[in-house]
Amino acid sequence: MLGIFFSSLSFAQIPSADTTAKPKVDNACLKCHAKTTERKFQHKPVAENCLSCHESNGKQHPLDDVEGFKLIKSVPDLCFSCHDQKKMIKEKVHSPVKEGDCLSCHDVHSSKNEHLVSANPPGLCFSCHNDLQKAVESATVKHGAMTEKKACVNCHSPHSSDEKKNLLLPQPDLCFTCHDKAIKVGERTLPNMKELVTKSKYVHGAMDLGGCIACHDPHGNSTRALLKKNLVQGNYASASNLDNYALCLDCHEASLLKDQETTEATGFRDGTRNLHYLHVNKEKGRVCLNCHNPHATNKIFLLADKVKFGNWDMPMKYTKLPKGGTCAPGCHSEKTYSR
Repeated sequence: MLGIFFSSLSFAQIPSADTTAKPKVDNACLKCHAKTTERKFQHKPVAENCLSCHESNGKQHPLDDVEGFKLIKSVPDLCFSCHDQKKMIKEKVHSPVKEGDCLSCHDVHSSKNEHLVSANPPGLCFSCHNDLQKAVESATVKHGAMTEKKACVNCHSPHSSDEKKNLLLPQPDLCFTCHDKAIKVGERTLPNMKELVTKSKYVHGAMDLGGCIACHDPHGNSTRALLKKNLVQGNYASASNLDNYALCLDCHEASLLKDQETTEATGFRDGTRNLHYLHVNKEKGRVCLNCHNPHATNKIFLLADKVKFGNWDMPMKYTKLPKGGTCAPGCHSEKTYSR
C-alpha cells in the first residue's frame, strides 16, 4: 500500500512511482474519489484498483458520515503484502519502520513528492528530529550534504541499515563518495580526501577511532571546516589560551604543550627539553598545522610534505634518527635533537 518497504536503502535507488499511470480498470471509486490520484506521483494500487487494499465492510456506500470500506489488512501488514519485509530489514531499523508507522512518512494514495513521501528531506526528517533542525538552521557553516540533492538521504537510509545512525555506508567510505575529488568551498579548495587517505603511508589515528566525524560535525556548526572544536586558523597562536588547540587536545594531553621539561609528554624533545613547548609557547607560537597534516601523509609523525606559510608553500625537510631527528624546514636552518 505504501512505497516505503523496498529492499534498497536509498530513496535514489527506489523505483519512482509511475507518473503517467492512469486507472487501468473501470474504477468506479474514482468517480467520487478522484482527488486521491490528482497529485503527480501515484501509488500503483490506487491507480489500478482500490480493491487491492480496501474491501467492503457490509455497510451501504456511499452514505454521508458512514464508512463503507475497510482495509483488507492493518498497516504495516498491508504494506508487506507487496513490499518484502525480510529484504528491507537490516540490523539498524529507523523508528517509524520498527513501529510499523509507514504513514508517518508516506502519503497513502498520491503525493507531490517522489516515493510518496509527505514532504521532501530535510523537512520530512525535521518533523521528528527538531533538535537537529535547530542545530542546522543556527549553524553558520553548513555541510553541503545537508543542503544539496537528497539532503539527509545523501548519507542516511530512511528505512534500515547495517551501520550505526542508519548510514548508507561505513565511515569513512561514506564521506569518500563525495570527497573523492577536490572540492571548491568559497576561497578554499578541499583536497581529494579519498586519494590522500587511501594512498598515504601514515593516516591520523583519529580516522581509525571515529572516522571523519571524530573531528568534523557531519551536519553543520559554527566552526571553521565543520570542526567539532576550535583549532585556530593561520600560522600563529599562543598556547597560553589552550582553546586555540581544543580540537587536538580532545585526544592529546595538554602537557604536550604546557610542560617545558618532560620525559613522557612527547618524543619530540632534546633531552628533557620539550620541543613542542618551544615551538608553541611564544608570542608567535606555531600552530599544529604548521608542521602536521591532520588527515594523512607519507611522512612519519604526520609531518606534511609542505605547508602554507602566507603565500609560500614551505617545504618540510625532516629525517628521523634512532633517538631523535633532524629538521630543516624553510623557517629555520637545520637543527638536530636527541632524546
